Amino acid sequence: MRRTLPISLLLICALLSPASRAQSTRLNDHSDWWSILNEESHGPEVKRNSKPIDDANFQIAGVAIGERQFEQLGAKLGKAKEVERGDASTGRHQVCYQSVEATEKVHLIFEFGEVEGTFYLFSGGQNWRGNELCVKSKAVSTGLSTSSGLKLGLGRPEVEAILGPPDAVKSDRVFYSREVRHKATRSEFEEQRKEYPEKLTDDEAHRKFAFFDVGAFIEARFVNSKLNYLAVSRDVE
Repeated sequence: MRRTLPISLLLICALLSPASRAQSTRLNDHSDWWSILNEESHGPEVKRNSKPIDDANFQIAGVAIGERQFEQLGAKLGKAKEVERGDASTGRHQVCYQSVEATEKVHLIFEFGEVEGTFYLFSGGQNWRGNELCVKSKAVSTGLSTSSGLKLGLGRPEVEAILGPPDAVKSDRVFYSREVRHKATRSEFEEQRKEYPEKLTDDEAHRKFAFFDVGAFIEARFVNSKLNYLAVSRDVE
């Protein structure tokens, strides 16, 4: 069971606040080939399992995937214009940073979807509409890594040493798909109960809100046996 989310309403309010709108632009296209929410994105159907993925894999450049990720990015890497694409399940809000080197560029992109937060780290690749809006940052380079040690240039054995055996493999792409049961904090429980439209007994409320599922997804792509694209996503708690 996926967690019922008044949180999603909070995300929309945060993303569409006056300050956010002033710093955003709408692009009605799907040239963002790197996005897993892209309408033309294709990957294998991967059955989710319940083995957890360490939280350190969901943090990069000192920013963890979550509701405040855009705010934290602005403080750490500088303000970037937000790009909006897609609609409903493919709706996505993106901010982009790139390395300052003139050679093959490294990009770090954070994205919010309907219920998930995602970051992408990749080098090279074709241009896309809106890439001129990427902010250059010395913090973005081939040496940038997640808190767990995932970074560009690693071999597949090194990636698997961090993440474990993949849940699916397609040519030079490996995939991890998980759904893990979490116990709600007291504040999360009370928020869910308060937002629920019907009055519940204590027992009913605990059965419904005491635990919730959090989905996670990771894709790693390799060129010449070296990692050159990483997508890390999980449901926003």
